[in-house]
Amino acid sequence: MTEKDKLRIEALRLLRCETQNDCLDIIKIYLDFLFMVIRDHQMDRVDSLALAEARIIKQMIFTKLAQLREATNGIEYEFEDSHLNNIIDPTIIASNTRNIYETIALFNLIFVNTKSQDEQKILYNLWVHSGLKYRQRFENLARSEENREKLENEREQIEQLVQEIKDTNLYTSLDERNQGKIDTKIRDKDYKISFDGTTVNFLSWQELIKSLGLKVNILDNIYNYFSLYTHPTNVAVFQFSAMFKNEDRAWIELSTFNLKIAIMLTSIFIADYITVFPQVKTSFEKLGIREQIAINWQNVFARGQEYRINDCLDKIE
Repeated sequence: MTEKDKLRIEALRLLRCETQNDCLDIIKIYLDFLFMVIRDHQMDRVDSLALAEARIIKQMIFTKLAQLREATNGIEYEFEDSHLNNIIDPTIIASNTRNIYETIALFNLIFVNTKSQDEQKILYNLWVHSGLKYRQRFENLARSEENREKLENEREQIEQLVQEIKDTNLYTSLDERNQGKIDTKIRDKDYKISFDGTTVNFLSWQELIKSLGLKVNILDNIYNYFSLYTHPTNVAVFQFSAMFKNEDRAWIELSTFNLKIAIMLTSIFIADYITVFPQVKTSFEKLGIREQIAINWQNVFARGQEYRINDCLDKIE
């Protein structure tokens, strides 16, 4: 067997992630790379506050993925003469994976999917505005003078964010109907929109699957799937009961499936992050060829060759 054959077999193992150990192996590759980028590129110059905050999202993905890995250790419990054998709760992994999806979709929506500076400014300002408006709900809990002053400063910032949106050439070029759509998102404290020229489209979390460029059918309804686990619906309760029956141990298979989705999403984020911060590609190409393929192939499998980070997959063709 040639070295190329061995590399292809290993790459296929990491692409398929058929076992929990396979998943953990590729998660370790992702964590190592993300940590290397945090270490080596955190002081790289950026031209805006928006890009500085985009860079922090990488650190958030790192900690979320690290916590997800810890969740695979499972739990066991003893009380008097009773003992719960080690189990993994797939609903915890599902909930964490949904959060990873939302974070990655947000990054793509604002920093990758926008086609002009004005589009990015409007999306970014809507995002910041949404967070600050939700925080204003805690006004009645502000007891100290310092906290009340902070809330007042944020109210001024909220007004400034809205004005900056309306001052962009893009906003002023929109007709009344499409300006009204942006005004609606301001009132609703939301930011999930896209532009098709001068047409504003409303988006849902589920619809952001398309913005990410995903082509694999398995993810078509993935947000709804994870939401079933995240919210305490009746479906979530009876599914929880069924997955821990001794005869099939479905929790193992479900946990592995959920991990595979988190892995695929993280590979998409890494590719998108390199698109926004192209200097990071130099660090990517310092990785071993196995590690480059492990990251890149998941991304290409999900979205197609046009999204590849580099030509590392040529090594196994």
